[in-house]
Amino acid sequence: MTIKISTYVSLILMISLFVTGIGCRNYAGVEWVVDYSKVGKPNVPCRKDCAEGFYNTIIQHPDWVGHFNVGNANAWEKHFKRKSKGGIDDNWIDAVDIAYFAGHGAGAGTKPTGVGTGGGFTFGVDKNDDWVLSAAPFNREPRWGDKDLEWIVLDICSPLALKSDGAGYALSKRWMNSDVMRGLHYILGFRTVAHDNCHRGRIFAEYLTGKRDGKNYTIREAWRKATEDTEWSEVQGAYLRAYSPGCNTYNDHLHEYGPVSADPEPACQCYCYSSWSCL
Repeated sequence: MTIKISTYVSLILMISLFVTGIGCRNYAGVEWVVDYSKVGKPNVPCRKDCAEGFYNTIIQHPDWVGHFNVGNANAWEKHFKRKSKGGIDDNWIDAVDIAYFAGHGAGAGTKPTGVGTGGGFTFGVDKNDDWVLSAAPFNREPRWGDKDLEWIVLDICSPLALKSDGAGYALSKRWMNSDVMRGLHYILGFRTVAHDNCHRGRIFAEYLTGKRDGKNYTIREAWRKATEDTEWSEVQGAYLRAYSPGCNTYNDHLHEYGPVSADPEPACQCYCYSSWSCL
């Protein structure tokens, strides 16, 4: 009888831990490109340090696991692309809770794709599938959050530029829709060009985890503070947030450091866009 009771208690405890999320692992992934010589774009020497600074800080918590940290020729466009378009995002970007990409955006001069400013981002090799992830409406390749991803940082130039800023397409035609944000809570990035900073990823992670000043900031607060600490006044940081009835992502914290909303419901989600000068 004692053995049976002990077994039942253990089983109940295991179920309780599973349901409440206690002891669950969280996953982080980063990709970065320093060497763009093979695709004719200038190199960006701090991208590796930036992404890995974020990664190494996050995974110091025992319930955070590093799922991938790849760069240059091993950073592939298909890691971010939906399966229906030949991607393998289910095993990569959508298999983590938070992701960070550091590299070049897809400016107006990015050819031959024509995705325009803010219409995607670029990789260092033209293979696996190609070197530009497009969010342009004629070829919208990302679909994020339908598996696991909650937050993604695009530490690149102008991913969240508006049409009035010179973006090739309106934000609603690129990222701000339920075709791309399919359970995703936030896209964090810049409204304008940004500079190649070696420390921004680490600083962002420090604000999230309390290592910067003892406070665990929300996702949106931490990103704003990280951009303000690392950029010039003419640069504008930005974020795009999805939410739906009963799923208020405004106060999202990193897992293990504060509350996190349930995933927004794509069929009825709304969006909030915010940008600021990095004074």
